[in-house]
Amino acid sequence: MKEQIGSRLGLPHVQDVLKQVCERTLSVEQACASLRVAKTRFYELRSSYLKARATSKVETWRPGVSGGNHATPWDERVMTFLRAAIHKGYNYAFAASEVDRLFGVVLARSQVRHWAIRERICPAPKPPRLPAHLRRWQRQAVGELWQMDSTPEHWFGRQEPAYPLLDMLDDCSRLQVGCALYRREHVPAYLHFFHAAFMEYGLPLEIYVDQAGLFTSHKEDGVTRIGQRLKFYDVSFVVANTPEAKGKVERIHQVWQDRLPPYFALNGLTPSSDLDDVNGHIHALREHRNRRERHRELGMTPQTAWDEAVAQGRNKLRPVPMDPWWNYVWSLWHPVTIAIGGRIHFAQETFPTQGIPGTRAVLCEHLDGTFSILKERPDKQKLPVVLFTNRPR
Repeated sequence: MKEQIGSRLGLPHVQDVLKQVCERTLSVEQACASLRVAKTRFYELRSSYLKARATSKVETWRPGVSGGNHATPWDERVMTFLRAAIHKGYNYAFAASEVDRLFGVVLARSQVRHWAIRERICPAPKPPRLPAHLRRWQRQAVGELWQMDSTPEHWFGRQEPAYPLLDMLDDCSRLQVGCALYRREHVPAYLHFFHAAFMEYGLPLEIYVDQAGLFTSHKEDGVTRIGQRLKFYDVSFVVANTPEAKGKVERIHQVWQDRLPPYFALNGLTPSSDLDDVNGHIHALREHRNRRERHRELGMTPQTAWDEAVAQGRNKLRPVPMDPWWNYVWSLWHPVTIAIGGRIHFAQETFPTQGIPGTRAVLCEHLDGTFSILKERPDKQKLPVVLFTNRPR
């Protein structure tokens, strides 16, 4: 029921966590939380990694498979029982215990929980408990983890439509690496947002998001359209269990909820304003906050914290790769069929190609409004075969 670690996390992220544990800069408990594995599985990974280090084969090391997503499917009797038990109010731990007792099938609490989420039969939330006052540890390097969230708000006045604001910050330095307003919260908005942040700062190891529909999937491979792009460049896509788990970025949202509506009113920005102009204002506000506003917890500005971490070698960011697939990955993919004469018809437009009529192709709708047609979807093991493009060279 659980996905293999190699199919859900980027290899640089896994290697970095193991390296930190070996260097005693990260505890085993923190490593298990970062990789979302039990201690038994983590020790297996660490043992394999240490053997690779001892033989100077770290560069070619890959995490092996575990029970993961090639485990035997659950018996229908087990799933029937779980549906009834959870409906009656069993918690996940008790349901797993009863499956073991009644059917002799050993399940972890987390397996039952993930299954219930996929089946959409999660129990009603219980009254909140008193907080444990235990803060989630702060990452020690820039680019190790970025927290990302979206919040809809009536930014232009209570009588105007609500628009989503996308925001992302670095967990170590609190530097905001992205903040922009969009008309809708959909895949093109996130592709544009991630692309802009990566071009400005580089690629992080992990991106931490909530359980919004765009970030979760009920497909067999468990990968969304956004997750496909991130996994292509080995960026781990981590879904938080609760909004509170992303407290740092949630607090930033509160800042913008207080600031942007009066700022927009004062500067005459309305829903009919050009969105690029609006985001230009937000970019200026974000830059000022990063560089000039002292963070209460850090005792310095986010930019200073970022610069200090980089100067001390605490930097896990990777540069944007010189990759022929880059512009095609960060585009919308539309499956199309080549028509007679090698032409492809899409959205009342016609594109000429040298393709064989009747064969399939992929039309890429780029962020700048141009189009390209590829023979097949991006694949790291191949080079792109471009049948048409009107992108400027």
